Amino acid sequence: MAQNEQNNVKMPQIGKSGIGKNLFFVGFIALLVLLGVYLFFGDRLGINWGNGFSNGHTASRGPDEVLTIGYAFEPTSLEPTNFDPVSRSHLVDIYEGLVLTDRNLEVEPGLAVSWGLIDPVTWEFRLRPGVQFHNGKPLTAQDVVYSLDRAVFYENSHLKDILSTVKGIDLVTSDRIRITTKSPDPLLLQKLAVVYIFPDGMVNFDYPIGTGPYKFVSRGDGQLDLERNDDYWGRAPAFAKVELVAEPDRRERLRMLESGEISLLANLPPSAGCSLIPGFNDAEGCEAIQSQEIEITSVPSLEVSFLIFNFDHELFGIRSVREALSHAFDPEVFVDIAFGFAKPADQFVSSGVFGFDPSIPLPDYDINEAKKAISDIVGRSFERTVVTFDYPATLQPIGEYVQLQLGQLDIDVELNPLSDAELQQKIMNRESDFYFLGWRSELGDASDFLAGVAHSQGIFNGANYMNADLDDLIEKSRENLDEEDRLAQMQEAMRTIVNDDILGIPLFESETIFAFRKDIHFIPRVDGYVFASEVS
Repeated sequence: MAQNEQNNVKMPQIGKSGIGKNLFFVGFIALLVLLGVYLFFGDRLGINWGNGFSNGHTASRGPDEVLTIGYAFEPTSLEPTNFDPVSRSHLVDIYEGLVLTDRNLEVEPGLAVSWGLIDPVTWEFRLRPGVQFHNGKPLTAQDVVYSLDRAVFYENSHLKDILSTVKGIDLVTSDRIRITTKSPDPLLLQKLAVVYIFPDGMVNFDYPIGTGPYKFVSRGDGQLDLERNDDYWGRAPAFAKVELVAEPDRRERLRMLESGEISLLANLPPSAGCSLIPGFNDAEGCEAIQSQEIEITSVPSLEVSFLIFNFDHELFGIRSVREALSHAFDPEVFVDIAFGFAKPADQFVSSGVFGFDPSIPLPDYDINEAKKAISDIVGRSFERTVVTFDYPATLQPIGEYVQLQLGQLDIDVELNPLSDAELQQKIMNRESDFYFLGWRSELGDASDFLAGVAHSQGIFNGANYMNADLDDLIEKSRENLDEEDRLAQMQEAMRTIVNDDILGIPLFESETIFAFRKDIHFIPRVDGYVFASEVS
């Protein structure tokens, strides 16, 4: 299941690869920058050209020191328009976009030094001077046009859906391009941050050529080797050499970490990091790393997991039933399952996502209240009810807990574990009684969750949920260039589906866990990616 391995882990990490490709859907877009019609951003030339993009910690390492980063899987392809986390984790230091995002997903200048809106649907970008590709070729506007064209129009591009608002990309001068959108798009900058730039005419990406702080050297036997780009326009990374090592066996991966063969391990299983959270050292299944040379850290992810009801179901179509069920699940259970690397969720996006509404309260867990409410409804109207719960086969503990809790309400749950593809198809066919869904707001914005799951025409609206006023609100927010007003629209939409209509039950927000040798300096990013250039 993509980058986060599942072996011997009580609670797998939630949230996987690109939208429409795998079950754990990727939502899009980062924290908004302030926009306004005809607003043109400053040139931002205050950057120190000698140092460039700062990683905040710049101590250089010895010329023979190698940074080895461990992963569970290696990419099947190095195609830069792929949007799955395995591919991107291996490419983030090779390629760059017109704009970059820092570890908190704030937009920063990248290969574009300035940009702005000429009119509500026309953006102009001015390129950073003096940038070279790894093959020595200077960066030109034609390279950018070619790269963006491939991202938008290439048949197999994973980025086509993200960039669906783009109408055209045009060359203006040797250092300027324009992007025209079909309608106002307040999220274009965040989308462009995930679009990599490469040389004009490049079609073979087995040997990737970008502008990033590291250059591709070789690939083989589950390992990808990089070396520092001495001609990089920005701040030079600390390590001269980087090895990205894929080891699918969990225990072997942990052994390599403890032995020093791996410097930094991404996506540490919660069962191996349980010593970090007080009270979980002695928990059943805890297999904590023992080495005193290893440091463990975590960061709240962009992932939320929840249950969704089918509004066409005879039981779940009753709002009072959905409300009663919102009190039937103890949020601390999910924290325990994840060895403390999770927290209860009160809505369908995490607290770091634009569109999150802090005014929404966490439902009280009260199984007795839920029993009474369900008894009053079901006892009058139904014989003992049987429902089918669809969920990923890897999340058996979740299925069993849902079955247990609803059983206490005299609702018999038939468990139906499915593969990711099977569950996705059932959701898209709108055939599920109710189901488990994990959503990762990859770039920190609630827009794609609202459009994909809550909108009546959303491709992942397996709930058969329809609310014309909500549809209108979602559609307006997706074209609103006023940040404050757009936030208010999205928060109103979130309150509608959480408090008023009760689309489903938010369960938990997960965390991303890392382990690394104490002789390196590492601060995790909210998006969960490891940039070798940010490690020192």
